[in-house]
Amino acid sequence: MHRLKQLYTKLLFLRSKLYNTLFGNRNYQKFVIISRSRTGSTLLMAFLRSHPEVHIEGEIFKNLNGKSCAQVWDELFAKRPKKIRQVGFKLFYYHPFDDDKEVWNFLDKDNSVSIIHLRRENLLKAYVSQKIGEKTKKWTENINNQEVIKDKKVILEPGACVEVFEKISNYENETRERFSSRPNYMEITYEALAKDNQGEMATVFQHLGLPPHIVSAKLKKQNPEPLKNLIANYDELFGYLENTKWKYLMNN
Repeated sequence: MHRLKQLYTKLLFLRSKLYNTLFGNRNYQKFVIISRSRTGSTLLMAFLRSHPEVHIEGEIFKNLNGKSCAQVWDELFAKRPKKIRQVGFKLFYYHPFDDDKEVWNFLDKDNSVSIIHLRRENLLKAYVSQKIGEKTKKWTENINNQEVIKDKKVILEPGACVEVFEKISNYENETRERFSSRPNYMEITYEALAKDNQGEMATVFQHLGLPPHIVSAKLKKQNPEPLKNLIANYDELFGYLENTKWKYLMNN
């Protein structure tokens, strides 16, 4: 049964590809979400995907699997159905993991590519989310899933936390310096997106030159608990960060 499903999916893909080759076009714009893990990029992708004039793919440059960046780029920006007005993908600061990093040169050279820089203001919550994901092996949560994950608490090494905060801050600043002078650069935060889905997405769609669209997604927040309930050594971490510039991250 599984093989039949795989074969059916492949046939649908080939049929769609053939149709686009014969009747599609490239009269669309390009965009990229630049971010890191645990910042709400999956949620943002789901909202974008709900727009009928958007085609978006995920971390297609994470592992090239024997292809070159040029091949992956050309495959993504191939002919698409005529209704599509924006085609994009998600790219983390540290991708690809392969030696071929040419995708970043493509973005530098092609000023027509719109940049959506997605950040999470609370770097500690992002790091906690990452560690919980590594522990539980669950990276997304569907609103229809009633399963309760027990024992999510993680122990965080304070020095390692600071190293991560510095590293991500550097990534964010480098991305800003690299692309913010472009008129089609925009920056949004996970916090703003979670607080006002429709308002933030209206801004994103306007940035992309798309008509308004009511968005929806079947995802829900995975770790809504206060940090004190998620970090086993909360007091130790609080004491370590108290006299650093990162103290503000302990606020829920």
